[in-house]
Amino acid sequence: MVREAMYNEIQAYRQMGYSKRKVSRELDIDRKTVQKYWEMRQDEYTRYMAQCCDRAKILDPYRQEITQLLEKWPNITSAIVHDRLRENHADFKVSYRSVSDYVTAMREVLGIPTEQKIRQYAEVSEMAPGYQAQVDMGQKVMQDMYGKRVRIYIFAMVMSHSRKKYVYLQDHPFNSEAFIYAHDLAFRYFGGRTQEIAYDQDRVMMVAENAGDLIYTQAFESYQAYAGFNVFLCHGNDPQTKGKIESAVKYVKGNFLACRIYTGISTLNSEALAWLERCANAKIHDTTKMIPNVVFAEESKHLTSVPTLSEPPKPKSAIVRKTNVVHYLQNRYEVPQGTYLPGRKALITVDDEAGKITFSDEETGELFATHNIEYAARGKKVSLPKNAARFGQTKYDDLKVIVLSLYEDVTMADGYMDELIRKYPRYARDQLRIMKRCAQDYTPDELQNALDYCILRDLYSATDFRDTLMFFRADEPRTQQPILLPPKYLAIQAQTRSLDRYAHGTKGGDAI
Repeated sequence: MVREAMYNEIQAYRQMGYSKRKVSRELDIDRKTVQKYWEMRQDEYTRYMAQCCDRAKILDPYRQEITQLLEKWPNITSAIVHDRLRENHADFKVSYRSVSDYVTAMREVLGIPTEQKIRQYAEVSEMAPGYQAQVDMGQKVMQDMYGKRVRIYIFAMVMSHSRKKYVYLQDHPFNSEAFIYAHDLAFRYFGGRTQEIAYDQDRVMMVAENAGDLIYTQAFESYQAYAGFNVFLCHGNDPQTKGKIESAVKYVKGNFLACRIYTGISTLNSEALAWLERCANAKIHDTTKMIPNVVFAEESKHLTSVPTLSEPPKPKSAIVRKTNVVHYLQNRYEVPQGTYLPGRKALITVDDEAGKITFSDEETGELFATHNIEYAARGKKVSLPKNAARFGQTKYDDLKVIVLSLYEDVTMADGYMDELIRKYPRYARDQLRIMKRCAQDYTPDELQNALDYCILRDLYSATDFRDTLMFFRADEPRTQQPILLPPKYLAIQAQTRSLDRYAHGTKGGDAI
């Protein structure tokens, strides 16, 4: 049920020729609601409202209690009324939406409207040429040629006097380095900088507002000192102060990026520059009634030149953790097992165009790993490619090399041990240790015979290999070796006795 004012607005838009969809957008109500009252005449609406008023409502038993709350606290919200009813009545099951509608109707009946706070605004004075620019960022979801959704991140700068705009786009979020790079591109586009730049509060440039003693990120503070401009930081909930740039970002999203297929970030930035010269900076501005490019021709004389960044930002470095991962942008990138050493650091090189990140030794330059950058995810472990030869090493490699050095036919032994590791991944170290002991206890010929036997019969197990060696050795014919006495007993001559004396002893006599 809509109130009479809303009904009148729907009918007014209908007479103006608006469609139902457009009316629902203008009034911010559901299209089904618009459709319900679209063909309803005034007399039908009056009868309908009368029926609604006469109809018993689920909240009528609580009418007196709600009336008391409204009369005592005229500015009480529907949410508080709903909570008080739930607090006072254990069996209260009415939804918040029903309570809100009922409270709104009660306010009309009792004549207790909600107090509306009206905020007074004042139009910001026009800035002198070359004094201020404004910067802001935004996001827009596009579709690529395959219908996949791509999120685009927007950096925009606008001259407060002439309204000349610049825009730079990325397919990943801005960090401090990218934020600085976008400033550098903007200053090149404008041919200089203004004395002051107005910003919204953003973590890529500011750590804390600190009651006016602003704390910037280290990278941005260094760049501000390098470029020499002043910072004007806008307060929260103050759109009028930075209204020029908010309108510019909205213009980029609603005009340039709308109804456009994403074909790559480089192409998109090239198209954006052409759009700036063709449309954004070449048409009459709605507020100033002047063309930004024409006004900027005079404003450009008041800009201060800024040297471009003399060198690209230095690569970052991060420690290699004990788990053989390197942390970057709240994600964990895996490096090969054995990379970790106490105090070892990895040099981080980012290629934004290719979307790649490379980790190498900070001292020697040895390459550790290359990954695709994960921008959207947070707290994710990015694993090494499984098919990369450099990354194929495992924690068993050192032990395997030692074992292979004890075998003559390295190729055959290597294939056999690879199969052991594949078949027994949890016991690979135990399997290799058995193979090592076998190589130390048996001759090369015995080892080769056992390998041939096990491979022929598909016996891929270190215990089977050991049992085969034991079986072959036990089956060999043994020669009786003479028993040799120690030298100290060789001079002793044993006494020889006749058999009669032993026969006499068996009859009970003395055998001695």
